[in-house]
Amino acid sequence: MAALAVGQRKGNIPADVTRFIGRRRELPQIRDALKRYRLVTLRGVGGVGKTRLALQTAVGLRRSFADGVWLAELSSLRNAELLARTVAASLGLPDVTAGDPVDLLADYLAERHLLLILDTCEHLVDACATLSEVLLRAAPRLRILATSREPLDVMGEQALLISPLDVPDSAEATAESDSVMLFLDRAEATMPGFALTAANQRAVVELCQRLDGIPLALELAAVRLRTMAIEQIVARLDDRFQVLGKAHTSEDRHQTLGAAVGWSHDLCTAQEQLLWARLSVFPGGFGLEAAERVCAGGILTADTLFGTLGRLVEKSIVLCEQDGRRYRMLDTIREYGAEQLLLLGERDQLCHRHRDYYLHLVEQAAVGSLGAEQVEWLARLRQETPNLRIALDYSYACPGQEVIGLHMTVLLRHYWLSLGLFSEGRRWHDRALAIGGDSAEGAWAVYGAGVLALQQGDLEAAKPLLGRAGDLA
Repeated sequence: MAALAVGQRKGNIPADVTRFIGRRRELPQIRDALKRYRLVTLRGVGGVGKTRLALQTAVGLRRSFADGVWLAELSSLRNAELLARTVAASLGLPDVTAGDPVDLLADYLAERHLLLILDTCEHLVDACATLSEVLLRAAPRLRILATSREPLDVMGEQALLISPLDVPDSAEATAESDSVMLFLDRAEATMPGFALTAANQRAVVELCQRLDGIPLALELAAVRLRTMAIEQIVARLDDRFQVLGKAHTSEDRHQTLGAAVGWSHDLCTAQEQLLWARLSVFPGGFGLEAAERVCAGGILTADTLFGTLGRLVEKSIVLCEQDGRRYRMLDTIREYGAEQLLLLGERDQLCHRHRDYYLHLVEQAAVGSLGAEQVEWLARLRQETPNLRIALDYSYACPGQEVIGLHMTVLLRHYWLSLGLFSEGRRWHDRALAIGGDSAEGAWAVYGAGVLALQQGDLEAAKPLLGRAGDLA
């Protein structure tokens, strides 16, 4: 009877209801991996499109597997003991035979040539790993394609990181961007006639950039076009988890952007959740030393932080770049962490720590930039520009901390001049001048403002500033 149930079909892959867009690089990469490895796991952040990519891969491989391609959806399964029975049911096997369901499933698959998709394994990682290992040993012609927010860590597994869709970095690249193409496709389905125009191009680009090219977020944004203009959506993205609310989908974990990210948060340990929240103070990339200095404390000790950070990388919460020298979080993930940090009541403390770390870095750079390591220090400061801006903003915005902002501004003058960041340097010097007074550093701020104005050819502003600097000197 079991053989009859499966023999009548060559799989259970659902038909597409929307057009598949992009992933020209990933699809052949996954197909190649499945030729070389018997277990391939697509890992990535929630909403990045792992399931859709797995299904698209399966559709293209139907003829390659004599016994078909089969999908086992695990997102609603909470009892690991029912995993084997759930997979069996997905294969169309009746639950009428006594015995261990794992053994029965292994026996059934032993002589079959098929591709099994285990979709959404992150909340059942250990159980999925154990089942996969048993089935692969028992069935030599079985291939398993899993989707998860972290690897299964099974011998012979090939884990592929699925990144968000590319976002345009210029107006010229807009039309070729997969994230723009996806948004426009879903937007046109929601609002017939919606198209990219000169009037809305800037808003479309900003939307794709701020939503990190995450397909789920882009699709939810397209749904919102029924009730607000795209410019209104973009203006409200600081509260993206509220704006990108429910969509019509059967998957509870994907009804909102917040639910998709919250699903990942719920699967983290207390230490991982705490580090996620604390890392949100970094607006861009950061190094390990910065994370240790800023984020350690309480249950998250300095000794355990590196291991915790590694687990967040494995769970696709934190991205590891530059061969492990730098880390960063997508804006959507970071903003979710920032909300948690606010709930923990640690925001002010962590912002202060962050500022102090980069104050120390700037002081080191001021000394180092006078010697043979000048170029290295300038390169490091350029890499840390987003963090420097946040540290300066914090200092000038907090009563009693303005003098530290003034100090950092004076020390960064050489950095802005060397990299040609004259406008930015002048903006920070303007804030410094407002609180500088007649102190020594206040005088240096006046001088720096004058030099930067001079570099821009603004002699009208430069002359009085440099004259005042001379008087103060």
